[in-house]
Amino acid sequence: EARAAASVSHPNVCQIFEVDECDSGIFLAMELLEGEPLDARLARGPVAVQDAVPIASGFLNALAALHGRGLVHRDLKPANIFLTPHGAKLLDFGLARAVEAETVRLHEPGGALTEAGMLIGTPLYMSPEQARGTPLDARTDLYYAGAVLFHMLAGRPPFAGTRVDLLHAALHSHPPALEGRSEEHTSELQSH
Repeated sequence: EARAAASVSHPNVCQIFEVDECDSGIFLAMELLEGEPLDARLARGPVAVQDAVPIASGFLNALAALHGRGLVHRDLKPANIFLTPHGAKLLDFGLARAVEAETVRLHEPGGALTEAGMLIGTPLYMSPEQARGTPLDARTDLYYAGAVLFHMLAGRPPFAGTRVDLLHAALHSHPPALEGRSEEHTSELQSH
């Protein structure tokens, strides 16, 4: 996974300089970033449209670079998007796989490594295809991107509940409307 990430050179992708192994395991030497993860920013509330657009543009450009290499991230979420003074950077390619990789089982937290055949990702943002365990392509990352953008604008993820609730919602529900936004934000969103 780290080698896959290292193969993508893009300004919106956190650069990995080295992948190596020591007595305590595998380690990565990565670019030092200044700023904060998007999830820390979201803890303070919704993101204004004029701020959300460049953030989304940054992680969508990073996904385009990844998809151009035949890879799918499979776990786009606010914790994997880092906000720097120079733009958003996509992080954590631990779940990135070639488009052909199959996924069929739910990955439990705390597991050391992912394996081929595991349904992995974050249920809060997971696409219906990923929840079903069907073969994935770049469209699953676009679903994640839409869910993250929803979270940025609404101040909450599209769905809530237990893991089972989230997987059921991903399979059977449409994301809710952006309720709770002021009229000013709604008209601003429509103009973009």
